[in-house]
Amino acid sequence: MNEKLDSQFDNLWFKKKEESTWAFQVMIIDYKDDYWIYKRNGTIRRELTDIDLKTSEGVPYLRPEIQLLYKGGSSLIREKDKLDLENVLPTLDDVSREWLRDSLTIQYPNGHPWIERINVYIESSQNMKRE
Repeated sequence: MNEKLDSQFDNLWFKKKEESTWAFQVMIIDYKDDYWIYKRNGTIRRELTDIDLKTSEGVPYLRPEIQLLYKGGSSLIREKDKLDLENVLPTLDDVSREWLRDSLTIQYPNGHPWIERINVYIESSQNMKRE
């Protein structure tokens, strides 16, 4: 089997045969040299060595702020994407929050509904550090 995927495909979803629930997603990424390139805006990049984390068992997964960028950067933000933002933002450190905010600002220079929410968390964290 030596098949190639068309370049329009950037995700593969897997599930067990005969089951309706998806088990996991594999994202196909664009990269050049040692940098991941965000498909929706090629100026947003990150070192390949800095796009994933690992579970305690060693299973790699995409950094949450990058996954949120994919969700927030979509032309259709679903209710579950908003819930993911609210659930994940408290777990991110300021560097990750700032990266997400800055990336959304690059993609949406006229504003994005998530930017103010992200700023609230950044400001709150900075205030806690000052106390």
